[in-house]
Formats: sequence, C-alpha cells, structure tokens
Amino acid sequence: MAGGNVQKKSARKVYITGGASGIGFELARSYLRSGAEVTLFDIQPMESAVEGLAAIAGPASIRTFAMDVTKPGGVREAFASAAESSPPDLVIHCAGIAIAADFEAIDDDAYARVININLVGTRNVVAGVLPHLKAGSQLVLVASMAGLVGCYGYAAYCASKYGVVGLAEVLRIELATRGIDVSVVCPPEVETPMVEAERLNRPRQTEALKLMAGTLPLSVAVAQIRKGIDRRRFMIIPGWRARGLWFTNKLLPGYWTRTLADYLVSRSSQS
Repeated sequence: MAGGNVQKKSARKVYITGGASGIGFELARSYLRSGAEVTLFDIQPMESAVEGLAAIAGPASIRTFAMDVTKPGGVREAFASAAESSPPDLVIHCAGIAIAADFEAIDDDAYARVININLVGTRNVVAGVLPHLKAGSQLVLVASMAGLVGCYGYAAYCASKYGVVGLAEVLRIELATRGIDVSVVCPPEVETPMVEAERLNRPRQTEALKLMAGTLPLSVAVAQIRKGIDRRRFMIIPGWRARGLWFTNKLLPGYWTRTLADYLVSRSSQS
C-alpha cells in the first residue's frame, strides 16, 4: 500500500537530479553501495562525479545525462532516453540553487532564476519523469527547512521551497491512486559546496537564524535522508534540532519560531 511506513526492498534503479555534487552525489554513493544502478542528471560536468562513484561499484552501474531543469523539453528527452533501457524505481530530485540576501538586494533576474530552477524546475522534473514511473515506485523532492519556516535573506529561496513542499503535498494525494509514493525532504543547513559558497557573503541575520535548525555534516544528513526514503515516509527532516523546530512551529502555529527569529535578527543586527 502506498504511503505507509513499512520497510520495502531498496530500489534497484535510482535516478538522481543534481547528482554531480552535494546531497545528490552522496546519495548516489549510498545507493551504489547497496547494489543499485544509479543514473545522474545534472547541468554541471559529471566526469569527476563518475570517477569518484566508479570506485564503489564500477562504471557499468552509473549512467549520466545532461539536464537543465528549466528546459521542460530537454528534461522530457533526458528522462525518455534514460528510461528506454532502464526505467526508474526511485527518483530523487536534488537540483537547486540558493541566494541569501536582503529582499531589495535580489534583482528581478536573480529572483526569477531561483524560482525557475527550484520551483518550476521541480515541476518540469516531475512532469518529465512521471510517464516512466510505475506502481510501487517512489518520487522524492528535496526541499528545505526554508520550505517550512521563514528565514532572513531567503525571500526567493523560501518562496521556491515553500512551493516545492506544497507541490509534494498535492502529488502525494494524486499519485497515491497510481501506487506511487511521494516524499519531500526538508533538511536544515547541510555542509555542501552550495552552502560553503553561500557563506561567503550572506547576511549576518541569516547566519544567526541558521542556529535555530542547526547544521549537519553531509554524511549524517544523507544517512537520515536515506533512512526516511527507505521507509517511504512523506515528510523527511534530518537532524533533531530541525525536527524540533518543525514540531514546535506546528504546535504553536508559528508564534515561538517568529518570536525567536525576531530576537536573533535583532541581536545580530546590533552586533
């Protein structure tokens, strides 16, 4: 039965977007160690990723396809080419970008780019891969804690990730009738190249609010994400501090988290 927490056999054919680095790459490592066949999709060059992954299971277990998630036609073509010989049991959509800056510092093009990659790109990935998913398969969308709780400096990022969570909620209902499970992953800050680059110039207030959910090493985050995927949970939140923040925000309808956020922003603005 779709949507349950019953442990099922690990997927053997795994598609991962944004698989060249970060969470996507680490998940690819995890699934290859489990004996899965992994297919990576990314706009970035993937030669180094394949070289690193081939040492685990050999090059025959890894395939790569170029993909720009903002181009729906190209997304459909990439998935059709991949699925022609090896359709997926599990699809994990990790591709995304972040900008951390005050709302007025994010220009029209930058704001639209975040929305187009994170939200519209997620729609394009789902639309492109859905024809190749059968009953018993699983679709996983990687959102963020910024899709559940607001954060200073994330006007574009929060808007996009709240949208991804909302999309996942709808897909969970609609695809259950087809026997397809949907999961949404909402991690706190994870030590990835994207986060390291963001830290170079993000506002102090953003840094302060990150303390609310904490920061996880990549290996720890991925181990917990993998556990949630294997159990086919809908909402997957790695990290006890992040889960506590989410639960408190639900329990007290945002009052506590808004109060704490206001305090942290005020204190960091004065420092």
